[in-house]
Amino acid sequence: MKHILSFIFSFLLCCVIVSCNSGGNGYTDSSCDIAVLFDRAKAYEAEGDAENAMICYLSAIDMLKERQDTVQKVSAYTRFGDFHFRYGMYDKAVENHREGYNIARRMEDDKLLCESAARLGLDYMMLNQKDTAMYFINKYQQMSFAKGLQNIFKDDYGLYSLSTKEDDFSSIVNTVKADSLGSLKCREQLMSLEADFLHEKYLLRKEKAEMNMVVNISSVVFIIGVLSALSFFFYRGRRKAENCLTDIKQESIDRKFYYENRESELCEQEKQLKWREHQLLSDTNISAVTLINRMKSAPSYMPVKTSDEWKCLFLFAETLYPGFSETLDYAGGLTERDREICCLTKLGFTTGQMAVFYGISPGSVTKAKFRIQKKIESAYAAGISPKTV
Repeated sequence: MKHILSFIFSFLLCCVIVSCNSGGNGYTDSSCDIAVLFDRAKAYEAEGDAENAMICYLSAIDMLKERQDTVQKVSAYTRFGDFHFRYGMYDKAVENHREGYNIARRMEDDKLLCESAARLGLDYMMLNQKDTAMYFINKYQQMSFAKGLQNIFKDDYGLYSLSTKEDDFSSIVNTVKADSLGSLKCREQLMSLEADFLHEKYLLRKEKAEMNMVVNISSVVFIIGVLSALSFFFYRGRRKAENCLTDIKQESIDRKFYYENRESELCEQEKQLKWREHQLLSDTNISAVTLINRMKSAPSYMPVKTSDEWKCLFLFAETLYPGFSETLDYAGGLTERDREICCLTKLGFTTGQMAVFYGISPGSVTKAKFRIQKKIESAYAAGISPKTV
């Protein structure tokens, strides 16, 4: 998961860096292209090719339109306004010179502002808007005098010393009209060309905006998909970890329960072993062991003399085999001799030893055992579960 996140963040960072570098290089290249466009427009004007000159100016302004305010941007609008002015399209000249004037005002550049004011004064003069023309001409005169910018604008028409006389206005208007280039047909062709160019650029911008929207939507979908995938993998990993943790906890609980039960069982077994040890080490059982060793080491006739000794042997057999006496009691029909033979058999005495004890043949002992077996099996068939044979 950490490697996937690192890869995604690295990829996005590289995209941002490449975009920034591309944007910076594009800005430098476009600045060079704009200077080339200005030179081409000037050359086309010198050749009298107004249409190509207009296309160069329009292309330069289109490239600068989305840029921040710069001297080059003011120069582009000023040059294009001068182009319109020379060809007698004074409305368009006002439009472009006004844009240059506004940019210069935002930049607080007195030189550009003074020059733009003078050009606007001429434009409005040609449109016969005397009040507006005098406003900009007075602004030009005041700034030129206050800032010492008399030479910033090539004053071919004497605006710096212009008065409000009607003759002065008429003289300048007549001079400008005489210097105008192109005919009415030429101006109409240029206006149509400009309208077509702007419409084409509008369509291109619209197409580019739609493409950017598609790219942005695709990017958002991609990011959402990546985040969803990461969320899914994270959730699945978390669920898997939680399940593993739950299994480990349950296994730990089961193991603890098992060991606790095992410990209880071992404690219980230990208690039973201690109890049996206590029983085996009792005086009665020690006496029984002594008697058994004597009987096995030196078999003789009637080695057990008293009922107390038989009682001692029966208790010892019960200690070794719990439930032995109970089984004999439930097996009905057993004589005292049968009970003694069962006890001696349990204690490990052989048929030959028991034949010596009772002064009979081993075959008789075998028959007695067979008879006892039949009695016990009968008791078993009747529902008694014998624990001895």
